[in-house]
Amino acid sequence: MKQEDRAALFEVKSLSGGYGKVPVLHGIDFQIGENEVVGILGHNGMGKSTLLKTAMGFLPATSGTIRFHGTEITRMAPNERAGLGIGYVPQGRGIFPQLSVRDNLRFAWHDYSGGSEDDVIDAVLEDFPRLVRLLDREGGALSGGEQQLLALARCLMGDPEFLLLDEPTEGIQPSIIEEMSETLLKLRHERGLSILLVEQNFDFISDLSDRVLVLERGRITGALSKTDLSDQAKVDQFLGFGAARSTRGSAVPSSSTNTDAPTSALSNPTRMPSDLLSDASQPAVTNMTIKRPTLSQMRTMAERFGMSLTDAELSEYCEIIEPYIQAYDRLDALPDNLPEVRYPRAPGHFPDASDNALNAWYVKTEVKGAMDGPLRGKRIALKDTICLAGVPMMNGSSIMEGYTPEIDATIVTRMLDAGATIAGKAHCENFCLSGGSHTNAKGPIHNPWKRGYMAGGSSGGSAALVAAGEVDMAIAGDQGGSIRIPASNCGVYGMKATHGLVPYSGVMPIEQTIDHVGPVTKTVADNAMLLEILAGEDGLDPRQYKPRTYRYTEALGKGAHGMRIGILKEGFGGPSAESDVDQKVRAAAERFRELGARVDEVSVPEHGLAVDCWTAITVEGLQDHMMHGNSAGTNYRGLFVPSMMDHMAQWRSRPDELSHSLKTCMFLGEYFQERYRGRFYGKAQNLMRKVNEKYAAALKQYDLLLMPTVPMKPQQIPPADCSISLYVQRAFEMIANTAPFNGGLPAMSVPCGLLEGLPIGMMLVGPNYGEMKIYQAAHAFEQSDDWRTM
Repeated sequence: MKQEDRAALFEVKSLSGGYGKVPVLHGIDFQIGENEVVGILGHNGMGKSTLLKTAMGFLPATSGTIRFHGTEITRMAPNERAGLGIGYVPQGRGIFPQLSVRDNLRFAWHDYSGGSEDDVIDAVLEDFPRLVRLLDREGGALSGGEQQLLALARCLMGDPEFLLLDEPTEGIQPSIIEEMSETLLKLRHERGLSILLVEQNFDFISDLSDRVLVLERGRITGALSKTDLSDQAKVDQFLGFGAARSTRGSAVPSSSTNTDAPTSALSNPTRMPSDLLSDASQPAVTNMTIKRPTLSQMRTMAERFGMSLTDAELSEYCEIIEPYIQAYDRLDALPDNLPEVRYPRAPGHFPDASDNALNAWYVKTEVKGAMDGPLRGKRIALKDTICLAGVPMMNGSSIMEGYTPEIDATIVTRMLDAGATIAGKAHCENFCLSGGSHTNAKGPIHNPWKRGYMAGGSSGGSAALVAAGEVDMAIAGDQGGSIRIPASNCGVYGMKATHGLVPYSGVMPIEQTIDHVGPVTKTVADNAMLLEILAGEDGLDPRQYKPRTYRYTEALGKGAHGMRIGILKEGFGGPSAESDVDQKVRAAAERFRELGARVDEVSVPEHGLAVDCWTAITVEGLQDHMMHGNSAGTNYRGLFVPSMMDHMAQWRSRPDELSHSLKTCMFLGEYFQERYRGRFYGKAQNLMRKVNEKYAAALKQYDLLLMPTVPMKPQQIPPADCSISLYVQRAFEMIANTAPFNGGLPAMSVPCGLLEGLPIGMMLVGPNYGEMKIYQAAHAFEQSDDWRTM
């Protein structure tokens, strides 16, 4: 029967509505005739379920009218509409999971059901024979498909003549979908049912529907007749890809191996995957800038995945993915959404050897910030992992050499806004995978106190430049001690703040859960002032989780009297510890006692476990995030720098240029990810929480924990032709006390004396966001005497 020959049963005119003040439906018009099935297709979030809820009265209409058999029902309650003959099956089924199937049906009976309770149940069960053997089973024990059949049966207990069905096939196995389709067709024939069906399964909706309405952004934007549903071109025109899924693998007469989408949509190269963009009408791609995979490349990928596919199947997949690739064409045509660069600058220059005695500089610049501010007159060096727009960056590696970022990192902008001058980029270790200072592709960084000795890493250049007085302050990064180790070796103050306190956006990463960036300075006061500028959320860094910030300079001058300081027993006497270093740091602890602090020894046996956890997290995390993920990875929202990712990806064609220390980590990370499926990474993260709980328990008894920053004196730089074993040893031998606190707690290296003419650092560790206590104690210690004479 043609639509125009059907008597109108359900009419909607100029209907608008939504959730509270949030409009969803906008002036919708349609009608359904007697014994007619109308489907509604549309992308997720377009208002399909809202329309059914408004039709049933669960949501109010803000304007327009709804009529049933000519009677206006716009303001009627849902139960009144049900009494008139409208049935509703919500998305998610809506059964009582703790009641039996029989009781679910009993509770759905009404006076208007057309017979006694038992008679109506018997009549309904004739249409749902599968439920007969399940009558005594609880609803929650049924399969998803059986629950959906029960929901339909419950709805029919009210003897409706018009059904509102919301996504009845969602999450249902294909066999029951076929059964449901046959049942509904039978009910329509025998009972004269009319149905308004919201669905994304193209096969199901086309089997049942006389016509389909297309709903986009709360408006009816098109209609498809029964004939149109078998016309590939018209389906493509209205739906595109993603608005409907398929049970049988083909929405219209066409062959496809894709079981999630209609082939008709896939075959249209001008369509956009509408699961990716909400606009259903995308422009045709006229500039295909993205290279398409060749058959050979597809075969290589399939082999890597362990798939057995024929060339014909691979060719078909090439056709299937074409609309998706066109999304990339469109993305490629758009500019990156990157932060603006606010301050002019020149690219700087590479200093010659006579102007770079410690080999601590990579490039010198003169980027001036605001005319005034708390950092006015301060010259600051950046670790060469930090983006400074227009200025070269190589992260210590020949692979990154030649890269110039187009943005300023968040912390750079903050310092420039505060009046700082960026004096240049400081050399660091090769991709930061060393606590020594011997792995940089441009040669080793020398300790300013004794040439030929380690400045420490990986931020050796930052600490060396501050210690040598070439800059007032510097920024360093820290994944296993890379702020604190060079600060200790060079006799300056280095603060690794609580994880996420300082935004890492625009800084080249290693592993998100251990990445830190922070200040290195010659005085505690400068350190506290710089952290005030750096700290706080920027909305671009997934490492940040509502950090708490303070006026850190207010901690200065309060003295150490009354503070409780715990000497961490496990931080002394380890395998790499030197006794004179331990003695020097214990003597520093005694000075706190003289300043009026309570000083006791405290034990946290899990301190050693933290290093094991850090090892698994670091090697597997860096392999996944930094190497395979090209220093960006996926699965987070934040600032991405595509140009950095592109440049980093060159390591695959130049792997021999990677440092021995990075290769060591890669072998470990790759092996444990492949052989043990990443389970040890997960276990290490779980156990690191336990370790942090133990530290937290100790920090409830004490304000701070105290131990050597580095358990040994700065070592000699190994010769360029040293063995791989010595090279790697010098990279990681000093991290026993620093790496455990990359699990998140704030820690600062405070210079506390000299041994053999080289600085020794004492590390103060506080609770989460306990930087104020650290600065209070560090400033009191600094003011007590010249650390160089202690």
